[in-house]
Amino acid sequence: MAGSELSIRVNIDSQPITDRLRRLAASARDAQPAMMEIAEFLHERTRDHFDNEQDPDGNPWAPLAESSQGAKRRKGVPVDQILHGQSLHLRDTIFPFWSNNEAGVSTGLGSEAYAATHQFGADKRKIPARPFLGLSAEDENEIVDILNQFLTGGL
Repeated sequence: MAGSELSIRVNIDSQPITDRLRRLAASARDAQPAMMEIAEFLHERTRDHFDNEQDPDGNPWAPLAESSQGAKRRKGVPVDQILHGQSLHLRDTIFPFWSNNEAGVSTGLGSEAYAATHQFGADKRKIPARPFLGLSAEDENEIVDILNQFLTGGL
Protein backbone atom coordinates (compact mmCIF):
# COMPACT_ATOMS: atom_id res chain seq x y z
CA MET A 1 0.00 0.00 0.00
CA ALA A 2 1.95 2.95 -1.28
CA GLY A 3 1.93 5.98 0.95
CA SER A 4 0.46 4.19 3.94
CA GLU A 5 2.07 3.01 7.12
CA LEU A 6 1.09 0.07 9.25
CA SER A 7 2.43 -0.16 12.75
CA ILE A 8 1.72 -2.21 15.83
CA ARG A 9 2.53 -0.92 19.26
CA VAL A 10 2.38 -3.08 22.36
CA ASN A 11 2.69 -0.82 25.39
CA ILE A 12 3.59 -2.22 28.76
CA ASP A 13 2.05 -0.56 31.80
CA SER A 14 4.34 -1.29 34.73
CA GLN A 15 4.37 1.00 37.74
CA PRO A 16 7.89 -0.04 38.89
CA ILE A 17 9.29 0.65 35.42
CA THR A 18 7.35 3.91 35.12
CA ASP A 19 8.66 5.04 38.53
CA ARG A 20 12.28 4.38 37.52
CA LEU A 21 11.79 6.11 34.18
CA ARG A 22 10.47 9.20 35.95
CA ARG A 23 13.52 9.20 38.23
CA LEU A 24 15.72 8.79 35.19
CA ALA A 25 14.06 11.74 33.42
CA ALA A 26 14.45 13.88 36.54
CA SER A 27 18.15 13.02 36.80
CA ALA A 28 18.92 14.92 33.57
CA ARG A 29 21.44 12.22 32.63
CA ASP A 30 21.83 10.87 29.12
CA ALA A 31 19.54 7.85 29.29
CA GLN A 32 20.63 6.29 26.00
CA PRO A 33 22.96 3.73 27.64
CA ALA A 34 20.09 2.45 29.81
CA MET A 35 17.65 2.52 26.90
CA MET A 36 20.12 0.61 24.73
CA GLU A 37 20.55 -2.03 27.44
CA ILE A 38 16.76 -2.40 27.77
CA ALA A 39 16.27 -2.60 23.98
CA GLU A 40 18.95 -5.29 23.69
CA PHE A 41 17.33 -7.22 26.56
CA LEU A 42 13.90 -6.99 24.86
CA HIS A 43 15.43 -8.12 21.58
CA GLU A 44 17.00 -11.18 23.19
CA ARG A 45 13.79 -12.08 25.06
CA THR A 46 11.66 -11.70 21.91
CA ARG A 47 13.99 -14.03 19.99
CA ASP A 48 13.76 -16.47 22.92
CA HIS A 49 9.98 -16.50 22.53
CA PHE A 50 10.40 -17.73 18.95
CA ASP A 51 13.07 -20.26 19.84
CA ASN A 52 11.01 -21.66 22.74
CA GLU A 53 7.66 -21.27 20.93
CA GLN A 54 6.19 -19.59 23.98
CA ASP A 55 4.46 -16.35 24.81
CA PRO A 56 6.19 -13.90 27.15
CA ASP A 57 4.73 -15.67 30.21
CA GLY A 58 6.10 -19.05 29.11
CA ASN A 59 2.83 -20.50 27.81
CA PRO A 60 3.29 -22.69 24.73
CA TRP A 61 1.97 -21.37 21.45
CA ALA A 62 -1.02 -23.10 19.89
CA PRO A 63 0.09 -26.01 17.72
CA LEU A 64 -0.06 -25.74 13.95
CA ALA A 65 -3.33 -26.70 12.33
CA GLU A 66 -3.23 -29.77 10.11
CA SER A 67 -3.79 -27.52 7.09
CA SER A 68 -0.74 -25.43 8.03
CA GLN A 69 1.34 -28.55 8.49
CA GLY A 70 0.27 -29.74 5.03
CA ALA A 71 1.18 -26.41 3.45
CA LYS A 72 4.60 -26.52 5.12
CA ARG A 73 5.18 -30.08 3.92
CA ARG A 74 4.35 -29.07 0.34
CA LYS A 75 6.93 -26.28 0.58
CA GLY A 76 9.51 -28.64 2.06
CA VAL A 77 9.51 -26.75 5.35
CA PRO A 78 9.88 -28.64 8.64
CA VAL A 79 6.54 -28.92 10.45
CA ASP A 80 8.02 -29.32 13.91
CA GLN A 81 8.57 -25.59 14.41
CA ILE A 82 5.79 -23.05 14.72
CA LEU A 83 6.34 -19.72 12.90
CA HIS A 84 9.56 -21.02 11.39
CA GLY A 85 9.28 -21.16 7.64
CA GLN A 86 12.05 -21.85 5.17
CA SER A 87 13.87 -19.14 7.05
CA LEU A 88 13.29 -17.53 10.41
CA HIS A 89 12.24 -14.38 8.57
CA LEU A 90 9.92 -12.85 11.20
CA ARG A 91 12.23 -13.78 14.08
CA ASP A 92 15.26 -12.49 12.24
CA THR A 93 13.70 -9.19 11.20
CA ILE A 94 12.97 -8.13 14.76
CA PHE A 95 15.44 -5.49 15.80
CA PRO A 96 16.05 -3.32 18.86
CA PHE A 97 15.64 0.46 18.85
CA TRP A 98 16.31 3.12 21.45
CA SER A 99 16.70 6.82 22.01
CA ASN A 100 17.13 8.98 25.08
CA ASN A 101 13.50 8.41 26.08
CA GLU A 102 12.38 5.07 24.62
CA ALA A 103 13.45 1.49 24.14
CA GLY A 104 11.78 -1.33 22.27
CA VAL A 105 11.82 -3.86 19.51
CA SER A 106 10.24 -3.68 16.09
CA THR A 107 9.63 -5.95 13.15
CA GLY A 108 11.23 -5.33 9.81
CA LEU A 109 9.61 -3.13 7.24
CA GLY A 110 6.94 -5.02 5.35
CA SER A 111 6.35 -7.70 7.99
CA GLU A 112 3.99 -5.67 10.17
CA ALA A 113 0.76 -7.37 9.01
CA TYR A 114 2.31 -10.84 9.30
CA ALA A 115 3.61 -9.99 12.77
CA ALA A 116 0.21 -8.65 13.88
CA THR A 117 -1.55 -11.77 12.60
CA HIS A 118 0.61 -13.96 14.81
CA GLN A 119 0.78 -11.62 17.81
CA PHE A 120 -3.00 -11.14 18.01
CA GLY A 121 -4.44 -13.96 15.87
CA ALA A 122 -6.83 -13.66 12.94
CA ASP A 123 -10.39 -14.88 13.52
CA LYS A 124 -11.37 -14.77 9.84
CA ARG A 125 -8.41 -16.97 8.90
CA LYS A 126 -8.70 -19.13 12.06
CA ILE A 127 -5.13 -18.36 13.07
CA PRO A 128 -4.68 -18.41 16.84
CA ALA A 129 -2.67 -15.73 18.59
CA ARG A 130 0.94 -16.68 19.19
CA PRO A 131 2.24 -13.68 21.13
CA PHE A 132 5.96 -13.03 20.93
CA LEU A 133 5.98 -9.39 22.07
CA GLY A 134 5.51 -8.46 25.69
CA LEU A 135 7.02 -8.85 29.14
CA SER A 136 6.73 -11.43 31.86
CA ALA A 137 6.95 -10.41 35.52
CA GLU A 138 10.54 -11.66 35.45
CA ASP A 139 11.27 -9.45 32.42
CA GLU A 140 9.81 -6.43 34.22
CA ASN A 141 12.10 -7.13 37.17
CA GLU A 142 15.10 -7.30 34.84
CA ILE A 143 14.22 -3.92 33.32
CA VAL A 144 13.80 -2.43 36.79
CA ASP A 145 17.25 -3.84 37.67
CA ILE A 146 18.76 -2.27 34.53
CA LEU A 147 17.24 1.09 35.42
CA ASN A 148 18.35 0.81 39.06
CA GLN A 149 21.89 0.04 37.95
CA PHE A 150 21.88 3.05 35.68
CA LEU A 151 20.41 5.36 38.35
CA THR A 152 23.05 4.26 40.88
CA GLY A 153 25.92 4.64 38.42
CA GLY A 154 26.41 0.92 37.81
CA LEU A 155 25.86 1.15 34.04
